[in-house]
Amino acid sequence: MKKYTVFEMIPDSKREDLDFLGYVHCPIKDRFSKAWQDYEEQYNKSCGNENKAPIRGVVPMGGCGVDVYYNISTVESKEKFPLAVSDSGYGEFFQGDLLKNPEKRTWFAGRPQAAPANSLFRDLTLQDPRSLFHIFGALPYALLVNHQRLKGRPVPRCIRDLTKSEYAGSVGTGFKWEDISELLLMEIHKEQGEAGIRALARNIGFVGRAPEMAANAVGNRDGCCVYFISWFFAHAVPKRDYLELIWPEDGAVLNPMYALFRKGDDEKQNACADFLFGKDLGRTMAEGWFAHVNPEVHHDLPEGAKLRWVGWDYLYEKDIAQRVNELETVFYDERPIFNCNSLFKKV
Repeated sequence: MKKYTVFEMIPDSKREDLDFLGYVHCPIKDRFSKAWQDYEEQYNKSCGNENKAPIRGVVPMGGCGVDVYYNISTVESKEKFPLAVSDSGYGEFFQGDLLKNPEKRTWFAGRPQAAPANSLFRDLTLQDPRSLFHIFGALPYALLVNHQRLKGRPVPRCIRDLTKSEYAGSVGTGFKWEDISELLLMEIHKEQGEAGIRALARNIGFVGRAPEMAANAVGNRDGCCVYFISWFFAHAVPKRDYLELIWPEDGAVLNPMYALFRKGDDEKQNACADFLFGKDLGRTMAEGWFAHVNPEVHHDLPEGAKLRWVGWDYLYEKDIAQRVNELETVFYDERPIFNCNSLFKKV
């Protein structure tokens, strides 16, 4: 699981006047920031005519999480927490003390999940039973297949195929050898249990950042025939006739994008929610190879495409950091790290 560095707390004055603090995945930051700026400007222009208070928001543009607004989940006063905060993945809010602190959980307002959600999210229960997190989008993870390296093996078309024995040493994934992608670990574990984690460990042949996987898929660096890669970075791979980008038949893996809404100014909170769940942001995200829940948003995807996700019951069943550490222990027990340069040694 990706490790998040803990930085020294900064003065609350950096955050206390914010109505919206927008953390998102790095590849969509520019588009998301521009969308928020346009929305904020248009909303504030209407305030004079409609007797509303203006809103103020920030989308941090630092190095993917390292910025002056970091450690927002450690704020000790409800009034110092922005009215709305968006985030993505299973980072600060899942790993920090927010879920463990009963008092902090009372700070947040539950909102009904917009229904119906976009067809991409069909069969998924998006409504958080604890009324903390509100999913508005996702970074999907799919499969990138190099047909030249299949060598007679069938084309993997499902996430569950990644544990099949014929792909031993032939699967690529992120993030780095000592820190395997928790998205894939949890998906495999929920469906196939510990045996699935061990099978996956035997099949992993390369671990690296998404740009490295994109380069390796074209070149001949690691010999992998299939990569578990984000839909965004898969589209950064140069077009080759031997490469096939596959939206898994059992669903692309959902890396969630969500918001938390603090109890307080309902009018401003509603304004932030209208932005996050609106079709304008949805279209912006879809154009950037992300997914959005708004039913009016069109995603340029294969017919019948859907997302898969471990879901709230799985996430709340056990502390997520503990869960992932346990899965990593099983993974490395099956295939211990020999070094961090793509080499494993089975002992």
